Formats: sequence, structure tokens, C-alpha cells
Amino acid sequence: MTFSWETGFIAVLRTISQIFTAGIAITAFSILLHTMMFNLRDRVARTFAFILICVVIAFAGEAIGSTAATKEAAEFWLQIQWIGIVMLPASYLHFSDALLATTGRPSRGRRIWAIRLTYFACLVFLVGLPLSILVGPLVSDQPPASHLQRTVVTDLFTFFYASVMLIAWTLFLRSYQRTRTPTSRRRMIYLGIGAIAPALGVFPYLLFGSGVAAARPTLFWLVALVSNIVVETLLIIMAYAVAF
Repeated sequence: MTFSWETGFIAVLRTISQIFTAGIAITAFSILLHTMMFNLRDRVARTFAFILICVVIAFAGEAIGSTAATKEAAEFWLQIQWIGIVMLPASYLHFSDALLATTGRPSRGRRIWAIRLTYFACLVFLVGLPLSILVGPLVSDQPPASHLQRTVVTDLFTFFYASVMLIAWTLFLRSYQRTRTPTSRRRMIYLGIGAIAPALGVFPYLLFGSGVAAARPTLFWLVALVSNIVVETLLIIMAYAVAF
């Protein structure tokens, strides 16, 4: 009886989490359309649109891949998810640079070249995706969910991902320090809090903690559900901050 109840509870958590995953993709796409229609003249909004595109691709790939009927389809959509993940660090760095420039601190060349090199590095990682170098084949027989295999290059990309995000957050902090009015500082705080969502919510942690997740599937799906709710909320906050 206990096992049956737990299995049913896990199924409910998984279904609700998948719904929220799809909801994040839909929300990000809606914000993207609004941004493209009204705010593309602003550089911050344009670079924010790059982040939204990555979020849409990542969460749409995850949502479709998690409900795919065949192993081949699941692997294909989870690889699509990785396109958004791989391009997100460069988009974040680009966005943080645009934000700093609006405070009166435009790049003198170093940040521009850093952005270009980061985009190039992301494209290099992306080339390894269809070759099963960046991530390996699908693992479909291990609970709690199907995921792509981790490789040595996955570890390298993870270090790259964290390093670029750290640099981007340094630029966020500099932008906040350069704001003067209480209103601007408050909106910058909203932006900083909201920016946590895509950076942390999009990464597939199951690649590194599949053993722990398999041992505690209920906890895994509960954390996944709460994480998706937080990501969607913070994404809306970030969009609000960018709009102003």
C-alpha cells in the first residue's frame, strides 16, 4: 500500500512538474514576442531577447523530450534542450555588458572581445552536440527521468558555464553600484534576483546527481516542481525589470 501510494504521488509530482516546464517555455516565448514587438530598439531588451530564446529552446526541449513516446524522439529533444543551455552563457554576458553600458560605462574593447570569444566558444561546444561529444547518448532505463549521458566535455562545459555566469554577475554588481536613484537601485535588485532563474534553472543537474535522484525520486520531483515554480516567477520579475 505504501509503495503504491508513493508511486502515485511521484507520478503526480512528475506530471505537474512537466506542466510547469512547458509553462516556463510558453511564458518565456510570450515575453519574447512582447519584447520583439515593443522594445527591440533598446540594447538591453535586445540582449534580453537572446536569453529568452535560450530559455524557450531549453525548456521546450525538456518538456517535449520528457513526454516523447520513443527513445529516439526523447534523445532528439533533449539534444535540442542543450542548444539553449550551450548558448545561454554568451547571452548572459552580452546582456550584462549591455546593462553596464546603460549606466554610462560602455565597453572600451575588452568586454566586446570577451563577448565575441564567449559566443565562439559556445559554438565550438555546440558542434560537439550532434557528435555525442558534449553529451553522450540517452539514458532511458535509470530513474527518476531520462537524461543524456555525462562526458568529460560536459564537465569542461560546466566549468565554462559557471565561469562566464560569474563574470556576468560581476558586471551586474558593477551596474548596481553605478546606479544612483532609489528607483533605479530597486529595479536593478529586481533584475538581479530575476536573473537567477535562467542561469540556475536551465542547467540539467540530473547529469551530475542521477544516483542521488534515483535513490530519492520523491524528493527529486518535489525539488524539480518547486524549482520550476520559482523559475517562472523570477523570469516574470526579470522581464518586469527589463521593461523599465
